[in-house]
Amino acid sequence: MKNNKYKARRFLFPILSLVLISIVLIASVSSYISINMFTTHTEENIQETTLLYTQRQKEKVYKDVNFVNDSIKFKIKSMEERLKIALKEKLKVALNIASSIHNKYKNSHNKEEIKEKIAQALTEIKFNNRNYYFMYDNKTKVIFGHPLKEFIGKNMTNFRDARGRSLMQTDAKILEKKKIGFNKIYFLKPDKKDEQFPKITCIGKYEPLDLVLGLGEYLDVIEKQVKKELLSRFSNISYEQKDSYIVILDLHNKNGGDEFATVLLNSNKPELQGKKVTTKTKDIKGNLFKKDFLELVVEKGSGYSSYWYKKPSTNVPSEKISYFLLQEDWNWIIASGFYYEDLEKQILKMRESVSTHTKDTITKTIMWIAILSLFAIIIAIFVSFKIDQTIKAYINTIINYEDHKRKQENLLMQQSKMAAMGEMLGNIAHQWRQPLSTISIASTGAKLQREMNCLTDKQLDTVFDSINNSAQFLSHTIDDFRDFFNPSNNKVNKSYLADTFNKTLNIIEAQFVSKEIEIIQNIENIEIKTIENELIQVIINILNNARDALLKLKNQKRLIIINIYKEEKNIAIKIKDNAGGIPEDIIDKIFEPYFTTKHQSQGTGIGLYMSEEIIKLHLNGAISVDNDIFEYEGIEYTGAMFKIILPLS
Repeated sequence: MKNNKYKARRFLFPILSLVLISIVLIASVSSYISINMFTTHTEENIQETTLLYTQRQKEKVYKDVNFVNDSIKFKIKSMEERLKIALKEKLKVALNIASSIHNKYKNSHNKEEIKEKIAQALTEIKFNNRNYYFMYDNKTKVIFGHPLKEFIGKNMTNFRDARGRSLMQTDAKILEKKKIGFNKIYFLKPDKKDEQFPKITCIGKYEPLDLVLGLGEYLDVIEKQVKKELLSRFSNISYEQKDSYIVILDLHNKNGGDEFATVLLNSNKPELQGKKVTTKTKDIKGNLFKKDFLELVVEKGSGYSSYWYKKPSTNVPSEKISYFLLQEDWNWIIASGFYYEDLEKQILKMRESVSTHTKDTITKTIMWIAILSLFAIIIAIFVSFKIDQTIKAYINTIINYEDHKRKQENLLMQQSKMAAMGEMLGNIAHQWRQPLSTISIASTGAKLQREMNCLTDKQLDTVFDSINNSAQFLSHTIDDFRDFFNPSNNKVNKSYLADTFNKTLNIIEAQFVSKEIEIIQNIENIEIKTIENELIQVIINILNNARDALLKLKNQKRLIIINIYKEEKNIAIKIKDNAGGIPEDIIDKIFEPYFTTKHQSQGTGIGLYMSEEIIKLHLNGAISVDNDIFEYEGIEYTGAMFKIILPLS
C-alpha cells in the first residue's frame, strides 16, 4: 500500500492570505455598515425634513387662504348686520304706517280697501333706486303692493328664486319664530327685469289684517364696494418670502372652458390681473393643472394640488403645491402655494454630506487596512510555523484513521461477498438437485429397460427429452448465477421490477419451495433506472433473513408477501413475513455491522448492514424495518416488514 503520510507543508501563505482577506473584509464590511448607517440616517432626515417642510408649508398656505376667506366672511357678516339694522328700522316705519292707516279707516272701510290704501302708501315710498316696500296676504300669498306692476295680484305660493328656493315657505318659517325676520333671496331689480340679483329682505307680520310687509336691499352693489376694498387690501400685503403669494379668481363656469375664470388678484404677478383663465393650460409635465384644481374645488370645496409653475424669483419652472378654496358666497377661488426648490437646496446639502462622509470613511479604512496588514504579516509568520506542525500531526492521524476505516470497509465487503457466494452455492445445490435427480432416474431406468429388452424407441426419445430439459434448466440456472456475479452488470440501467424479482426468485426459489415457504407477489411492473444486481443482492439478503426466521415456525403456514407500487415520484418495495417480528429491543440495531441474532456459525451480521449501504450510497434510496400486524386469508399474522424507497430515475 502506498504511503499517504503528508510531508512537511508550509501554511504561511494560506494563513497570511486568510488573515489579510479577513482584515480587508472586516474593514470593508465595517466601512460599508458605517456608510450605510450614515446614508440611511441622512435619508431618514431627508424624509423627515421633506415631511416637516411640506407639512409646515401646507399649514402656512392653508392659513393664508383661510385668512382671506375669513376676512371675506367677516366683511359679508358685517355688511349684512349693518343692512339688517337699517332694514329693520325701515320695516318698523312701514308697520307704523300700516297701523296708522288701519286705525284711521277701520270703521269706515272694509279690510280689502284698507289693504289697498296701505299698499298705495308704501309703494310711493322709495329710499333709492334699489330699496322699496312690498306687501302680500299671509293667507293667500297674493301680492298687494310692489313697484313691479306685474307682481301685483300675483299668487306667490309656487314662486322660486334663481337658487330654487320657495320664498313663501322660507318667509313662513322665519315668521313662525320671530315677529321680524330676515331672508336672503335672489330677485329681479325694477330696472333690470331679465336677471335675478342677491338680496337681503326684512319681513314682518301685521297681524290685524294678516299681512306680511317687507323691504330689501340688493347686495351686488354693496358687494362690489366690499370686494374692491378687500382686493386692494390683499394686493398691498408684503410677504417675507418673495415667492409667497395670494391668488383670487372670479369663477364664471364650474365646468371649465377657455374663459372659466378671471384673475382678480395675483400678489406677485400683478400683470395677470384681469386676464381670463382657461382649463386647457398645461404645465411642463403635460398636466392640465388648472382643470385639476377646478375639479378639486367643485367636488370637495378645497384641497391641495401639485403641479409645475414658473417661480417668480427665477422665472424657471419648479414643482409646487397650492391650496385652493372655493368661496361660495362670492364664487371666488382663493389660492396660495409654495415651491419645492428651497427644500431641494436643503436636501442637496444633506446629500453632499453623505458623499463627504463616504470619502472620509474610505480613506480611514485604507489606512487601517495598511496598518493592520503589517501587524498581521508579522504575527502570521510566527504563528504559521506552530500551526504547520499541529496541522501536519492532525492530518497524519486522520490519514491513519481513514486507511484503517477503508481496510475495515473492504473487509466487510469481502465478507459480504463471501457470505453471498456461500448462499449462492447453497442455492445452486438446491436448484440443481431436482434436475440432476431427474437425469439420473431417466438414464438408470432406460439402461434397466434396455437390459430387459423392453426399451422402445418412443420411450428412449422420452428419456432423451427429459435429460435435455433438465440440462437446459441447469444451463439457465448457471446463466442466472453468472449474470448475478458478473461485475459488468453493476451499472445503472433501465429494468422492470417484475423481471428483477423473477431473476431473484430463479436464484433462490428452490430453497423456499423445499422449506414450504409461500411467496405472494403484488408487483406493479414499473420501469426503473437502477443497478439491478445490487438491488437483487439486497432482496436476497432480506428474503434469506425472512426464510431463516420462518424456519422456526412449527405447524403454521409460512408466508412472505412482496408489494411493489409507485409512491409519488418514488417506488416503494415492501417485503414482510409472518415469523412473529423482530424484538423491540434489537430492531434498531439490525443494520449495524456484525450484529446478528443467529449462531456464529450461521451468520456474520453484515448482510443487512451491506444492504443498507447499497440502498443509501449506491441506489440513492432508503431502507427501514418495522413490525407489522396484517391479515391474510382471514387469519391475523405478525411479522417484520422491510420497506425500501427508490427514486424512479
